[in-house]
Amino acid sequence: MKKISNDIYIGSEILNFLNEFTINFDKILIFSNETIADLYFDKIKKTLVEKDKIFYFTVKDGEKYKNIETILPVYDFMLEHNFSRKSLIISLGGGVVCDMGGYIAASYMRGIEFIQVPTSLLAQVDASVGGKVAINHPRCKNMIGAFKQAYKVIIDVEFLKTLPLKEFKSGMGEVLKHLFLIKDKSYTDFIIKNVEKIKNYESEALLNMVEQSVLIKKGYVDIDPLEKAERAFLNLGHTYAHALESFYNYEGISHGEAVSKGLIFDLEISYIRGNIDIVFLEKAKNLFKIFNIDAEPIYIPENKIIKLMNKDKKNSFNKIITIGISQDKSLSKIELTRDEILKVMDKYKNNYLKASIDIGTNSCRLLVAEIKKDNERIILKRIVHRDLEIVKLGEDVNKNKYLKDSAIERTLKALKKFKETLDEFSISNKDTVCFATSATRDSSNRNYFIEKVFKETALEINCITGKQEAYINFKGVSSAFESNRNILVFDIGGGSTEFTLGNKQGIEKSISLDIGSVRISEKFFSKNGYNDYSIENIARANEWLSLELKKLSTFLDYDFDLIGVAGTVSTQVSVKKEMEEYDSDKIHLSYLTKSDIEQNIKLFLKNIPLNLDIKGLDSKRRDVIIGGSIILKTILEYFNKDKFQVSELDNLVGAILGGFND
Repeated sequence: MKKISNDIYIGSEILNFLNEFTINFDKILIFSNETIADLYFDKIKKTLVEKDKIFYFTVKDGEKYKNIETILPVYDFMLEHNFSRKSLIISLGGGVVCDMGGYIAASYMRGIEFIQVPTSLLAQVDASVGGKVAINHPRCKNMIGAFKQAYKVIIDVEFLKTLPLKEFKSGMGEVLKHLFLIKDKSYTDFIIKNVEKIKNYESEALLNMVEQSVLIKKGYVDIDPLEKAERAFLNLGHTYAHALESFYNYEGISHGEAVSKGLIFDLEISYIRGNIDIVFLEKAKNLFKIFNIDAEPIYIPENKIIKLMNKDKKNSFNKIITIGISQDKSLSKIELTRDEILKVMDKYKNNYLKASIDIGTNSCRLLVAEIKKDNERIILKRIVHRDLEIVKLGEDVNKNKYLKDSAIERTLKALKKFKETLDEFSISNKDTVCFATSATRDSSNRNYFIEKVFKETALEINCITGKQEAYINFKGVSSAFESNRNILVFDIGGGSTEFTLGNKQGIEKSISLDIGSVRISEKFFSKNGYNDYSIENIARANEWLSLELKKLSTFLDYDFDLIGVAGTVSTQVSVKKEMEEYDSDKIHLSYLTKSDIEQNIKLFLKNIPLNLDIKGLDSKRRDVIIGGSIILKTILEYFNKDKFQVSELDNLVGAILGGFND
């Protein structure tokens, strides 16, 4: 363990040293989020000796939970267990946990001691050092906070080796920012020389990198602990970053990713002013490229970007303040003009948000994505927001051949909600692709429905064919795979299931079958207002499916990997992993086996008649999940596959990437 200062220690496998710093406290609260708790609470329990005075509290994971509503129960817990001014909080986690734990310590009984144990790269080089602790206000990031130095900061780089790549790249955004805070080129040279070692999480390179970044930040903090002057330079990139995070409603982008974009924004401003040249700017961009970090600012419409930047806490006297840089890396606080902001936005106008809406048989889904338009090619950069509403638009369409008024009203309610979201993201109708599938195309009153939606929401619905749906499904899924190997993509919808075979070169063949989770449920299991999953009914359903699937016989001539998309398959993962809250990142590219599906079916059959909650199953899917699961199991058996992969990139992504025709 290396002692950087009286309160900061860095090393590898150094958690045992926590015991040296917890002796003089009557109670200790280990504060973390649910994700970190699952990974490290057991390790902490084994590490700390005085177990009788240790308490644990977890909150939900994510920037959107960094607010007063989340931390009020923490105060309740501490009061209930008689925490005193001689008690201690240990913040175990990333930047959000460090900020929240520090704020709780600063405010409980007007201040108690706390120790930072940062587990992410972002937290190790930034959030845990410097004594700025805060929570967010609904209108602004870090608006409620205090300056309170941690009693100790224990930085163990071994934590970094379990970080998802996305989180590591987020931390690298802050690390690369530090290169612009000092005039000495040696740290930049070290980073460039050790790119591969850093990417491979080699301990010595990580220790060196984290130590240098911590010393840079500490240098600014020591000379200006309350941010009255020079410390403000640490906010390089943060004015645009905070505006972007707020624009994204603190989802879909990490703080470090936002800072990366914000740094390039500030450099673009400095370039506009003639303070740096194009070589300086391009070298900066290349630093991010070598770590595969997307640092290009995204276009935010004029009325939105100015409003968001006006809320930044660095501002005063109604001026928008950011950090400027010169060719020799001299830093200064500068006032941004409206014209300068709009010039940068115009330069990046091909990086923007686009949305797609899938009006299905059982559900309506919304996807908001950041894309880049390169000539006529659209590149998906990140998923910003997802939403889903169970609307049962296709209720009884099989029998009646028309959409019920009640189903239309449920769907309209969902679409109006989605339209509000689109307005919040400033996404225009021309940048929204809205399409309807089998329930709408099979109904006799589809034109009435389409016209009513347009009249009440201004959304233009494309009623697409099964072939078009298969095409956009494949386009979305194939964007996630680099291999040229064949993939067979299937999408079990409410009314139909699409099968599309192809590879990176394109689609070989596709077919849409009229088998779906709602259709099979209504055809075989619904009776007098309740569902009957008797052995006889399941056998009849399997027999019908087997006959339908024979239409896929020509697919058997190909070798392929099986890929499933949409609600039926993603629910299998969330149930298997017993997700309290749906996590798209944990579902995307997961593998499921035939045995997993069989176990889930047994679980559904056992619990649903008893109306028992099943962890990971949206209650609104209860009445169709068994039918969808039976279809899924039959597909695996037909293709003689023991497993398949799940993709969260599906027709919503495909619609954004290129519409409905090849």
